Amino acid sequence: MATNRSAKKGSPFKANPHCPLHREINVLLLGQTGVGKTTFINAFANYIVNDTLEQAVNDEMQVVIPSSFSFTDPETFNERMIVIGDENEYEQFKKLGESNTQQCRSFVFPIGDRNLRLIDTPGIGDTRGLEQDTKNFHEILTYIAQYEHLNAVFIMFKPNEERLTVFFRFSVNELLRHLHVGAKDNIVFVFTNARSTFFMPGSSKKILEELLEKHRRENNVEVPFSRENTFLFDSEPFRYLALRKNGIRLDNEQTQSYTKSWDHSVREYSRLMKHVNKCELHAISNTLSLNEAEQLVRKLPRPIAEISRLIEENIQLAKDHKKRVLENPQIASQRIPQKDIEVVRLSYPRTVCTGEKCCRVTGEGINRKVEYVSVCHERCYLNGVQQETLEDPKIRECEVMDPRKGKFFKLL
Repeated sequence: MATNRSAKKGSPFKANPHCPLHREINVLLLGQTGVGKTTFINAFANYIVNDTLEQAVNDEMQVVIPSSFSFTDPETFNERMIVIGDENEYEQFKKLGESNTQQCRSFVFPIGDRNLRLIDTPGIGDTRGLEQDTKNFHEILTYIAQYEHLNAVFIMFKPNEERLTVFFRFSVNELLRHLHVGAKDNIVFVFTNARSTFFMPGSSKKILEELLEKHRRENNVEVPFSRENTFLFDSEPFRYLALRKNGIRLDNEQTQSYTKSWDHSVREYSRLMKHVNKCELHAISNTLSLNEAEQLVRKLPRPIAEISRLIEENIQLAKDHKKRVLENPQIASQRIPQKDIEVVRLSYPRTVCTGEKCCRVTGEGINRKVEYVSVCHERCYLNGVQQETLEDPKIRECEVMDPRKGKFFKLL
């Protein structure tokens, strides 16, 4: 488990070692790319350390996840990139439109005698397309499999969606589709950047209600959406802290606005934690079972194609045998030749190469088949890799991989 408690040495965020697993508070963060999940976590880290914005300015800034944002000088209109923390393999913020968070990670905060685990995830609606979103969901499901329960699932939005965009609709539908029906009472709607709408859901409220109503009609599942499970934040005070730490000062009017935003968000975090604490635990195995069934259905075309091909070959063998019997009746008593298929499940995964020299593709369409000429790693012990997947970044850690070339292989 990759757990980062803080980017600072001597961090106050030390997980309570005496907290039993069933008492831990596990929260999954889901949302569109760019909605602000990373900033939400960074802001939370500072809220629980300091009571007021003034105290936070004079204290050490808590940066648990590196991030960046653009700041425009109000007088010169010159833009400046404000970088907080150092970019690493998990967090990348130099590619516009791509999810900053590249892999799931959990961040543990001590809350009283319990541990609060915020699970950060890659965003949905990545500019790399639907295939990348599918990989991100596989990454999320594989990652949360190590835990037994979720206390809440935060579905995060911006409050100023003016219309039902393709990305917005896709994000909501995909998030709800991957969750088990039992998780509906664990869903929490979190609106970020809410200061611009005076801490109201804004135009996103009506759009979200329409999507949830459609989900109710089509799936007969009513996901609650009310003041009780809806929370509005503004993480701008965290950016204000970043500006101050970079030597940028704002006028009194702006500072007062950020102070009010800080005070509101602190109260809202307190209300949020009380709500999460009241939620019944959602067994992660339920959601995993749902998605495993979906994956099995997705994998059906290949065995069906194999069976169809086998049937066609046996029909042809029967025809050939009939022709031979007509020509030579003496062989009529011989058994009709048939081909059979046997599935042998590996007792351990192995890594195979998809290079042209190591695999051979035969047939076309449904008869297309990939034959692996060589096996690069007979016994692979990588954890958290979805089997039968291509280009999983975790495969780079396989001991037979060349780290200089970083070519991808496939885990069987």
